[in-house]
Amino acid sequence: MKRTKQQWRNLVQAQADSNLSIKQFCLEKNITASSFYKYKSTLKPTVTPPSTSPAISPFSQVFPLQSSCKSTPQEIKLNIRSVELILDSNTDTSWLADLIGQLS
Repeated sequence: MKRTKQQWRNLVQAQADSNLSIKQFCLEKNITASSFYKYKSTLKPTVTPPSTSPAISPFSQVFPLQSSCKSTPQEIKLNIRSVELILDSNTDTSWLADLIGQLS
């Protein structure tokens, strides 16, 4: 199905408003993720983010926690809007990159 630029704008905005991952949204709308990403990147300037926050990224801070004990592995603390996520420093980097990609 051939969509107009306005239809793609509407789909990109609907995904942003839906709180669904792009993968999940595309499955529900029966569109390919590659097409979605293509139009999302070309139409980005006209699409407003779902939150009213002025930040470009939903992450307010990403930093390793300081540990007072040297034998304890460090943790990674992600503040995502009002949610705090603490991960082990041994977390698979591919999984972490995918998580961040899904949240952005």
